[in-house]
Amino acid sequence: MANNPKNLASPDKENVWDVLPGLEKPIYSIDERPATRWESWLYGWQHTLVDISPFVLPLAVAAAMGMGRTAQAELINFCLFAMGIATLLQTTIGNRLPIIQGPSATLTATLAPVAAQMGAAAMWGGILVGGLAEMLIGASRMLKFLRRFFPPLVSGVVIICIGLALGQVAVRLLVGDGSAVNFGFGGGVIALIFLLQIRFPHLLNGVMGRGAIFIAIWVVGIGIAGVLGEVNWELVAQKPWFGWPQFFPYGGPGFGWEFVLPAILAIMAGYLGSMVESLGDYAATCAVAGETYRAQHMNRGIFAEGLGCVVAAVFGGLPCTSYTQNIGIIATTRVASRFVVQIAAVILMLYGLCPKFGALLVAMPRSVLGGVFVLVCGMIVLSGIRLLAAAPADNPNAFLIGTTLICANGIPLYVQFGLGKAWLETVPLTLRLLLTNQVVLGVVLAVGLNVLLNMVLARDG
Repeated sequence: MANNPKNLASPDKENVWDVLPGLEKPIYSIDERPATRWESWLYGWQHTLVDISPFVLPLAVAAAMGMGRTAQAELINFCLFAMGIATLLQTTIGNRLPIIQGPSATLTATLAPVAAQMGAAAMWGGILVGGLAEMLIGASRMLKFLRRFFPPLVSGVVIICIGLALGQVAVRLLVGDGSAVNFGFGGGVIALIFLLQIRFPHLLNGVMGRGAIFIAIWVVGIGIAGVLGEVNWELVAQKPWFGWPQFFPYGGPGFGWEFVLPAILAIMAGYLGSMVESLGDYAATCAVAGETYRAQHMNRGIFAEGLGCVVAAVFGGLPCTSYTQNIGIIATTRVASRFVVQIAAVILMLYGLCPKFGALLVAMPRSVLGGVFVLVCGMIVLSGIRLLAAAPADNPNAFLIGTTLICANGIPLYVQFGLGKAWLETVPLTLRLLLTNQVVLGVVLAVGLNVLLNMVLARDG
């Protein structure tokens, strides 16, 4: 139910929106801890099992830089270690929301072309400048003056676009080559989650229900798939048990990195898309965690993300942003404890320090993680729909929602598959990002239509 709370005295404590959406009541709120340590570790580990991006996105950048298989594996380890540090920064000195940080899909869309066309040195220089700029934006507290452009309506539409975009990835992972075994693993993990959460939600004092995703992944992805010979144990065997983190493994400012203006501008466009996406993620996290979305969440969150990007680059990892799929985990399990996410951060760092341990996620069939991802993305879309429910049901809002969702999801598909790669190569990099990225296009359309329909055309007189 929507309500109209009064803003608090401190500017940082001001509500982002005058009208708030109904908030979920989690089993464990942000500042609560699960009853036992093993339960906390179970929920924290569960968070790391849906983070596929650290294994997929670095490979796109590595390919653009011409890396071999050994170097690609190292980049993945660097990214995992950096994820843990960035998540700890966000949950301690940042907005203190239960948000996992990791390599950004939006930024990767700009990093890979820059690395391929201008070189890795220019890419790393652009990453550093972009991270520092993001820190400055958060520290300046200017975001609170922009909040009128991101009401629940706009944030809800953006979150739905994020869920649908990730949903396409989920379906591709589940279906794979279309073999029956993929549908079997994907359907099996979904069925087991349904069973634990709906039929046995109170088993072992509710632990089985809240840990359903974790249990399903290991039972189906390692247990059943292992018995059927579908787990790549050779990949796990090839990985070392321990690997030390490295400072500036790809050079640094003044000793290898280059600051090229076109590269910086292109990467900054990616940072902008990533920041807007994160603001929507903060809103969704607050909604599922039972927290009121305040200006301090925006300012501190963006500052911590910028700092996390800089720290990630120091350790050779890609820039980090908030992970929407983990919001789906919170919505599904109703465990919103920040302490649990901090445990997940430690586990991510261990993945980076112990490549053999982290390789288990890569070794299991992709369709298992795809099945989990389908459920998670569905919960993300539902979070966006709940935000839309807080907006007035009038014609301007109806036009905004319908137009944005159709165009943001339809245009990228037609551009990529209808016009083709050859046409895309004739388009400037920034415009290419806009036309092929559902989230960036959704942000631009939602914000632009909100200004046009609700601020310009709907004005009195």
